[in-house]
Amino acid sequence: MKRVLFYVFILIFWGIACKTPKASNITKASDNQSSTQIQGIVGEVTEVSGNQMPMVGGSAGAPKPYKTTVYIYDSTNISQVKQIGTSPLFVSVNTRLVQKLDTNEAGQFSAALEAGTYSVFVRKGGAFFANQFDEKNNIGLCRVVVGKQTRLQISVNVDASY
Repeated sequence: MKRVLFYVFILIFWGIACKTPKASNITKASDNQSSTQIQGIVGEVTEVSGNQMPMVGGSAGAPKPYKTTVYIYDSTNISQVKQIGTSPLFVSVNTRLVQKLDTNEAGQFSAALEAGTYSVFVRKGGAFFANQFDEKNNIGLCRVVVGKQTRLQISVNVDASY
């Protein structure tokens, strides 16, 4: 009896293994443009607003896709921008603009770029927005590696309270 169960068990696993789909190079029509891009940045911009504090019986508002313009500059330090007070908003960026592109309705974007380090800003009203800094006060850094896509998730949270 044990021998019969063993063979049944082997046949079941063999059948499952034969039906497992193999990886393919065919891109589905539903895949976004990032799947065909070889090197650069792909990402999504969302907006968070209102009270984000945890509360009993309630939930914070979910991020919403944010249609905007994405600006990719050479690596930018805080000393190379004109900041609005201490906010993450900037009036001007004084480094070379590498690329400017619009997000789609879902807030998604994709940019083919050469390998290097870039600063990524998005348009919020009449200003540039970026809320991430490194230890040397470089703003919105993103590193593009040869042959790779760098994923970004940008959350515009100027109108949120924490």
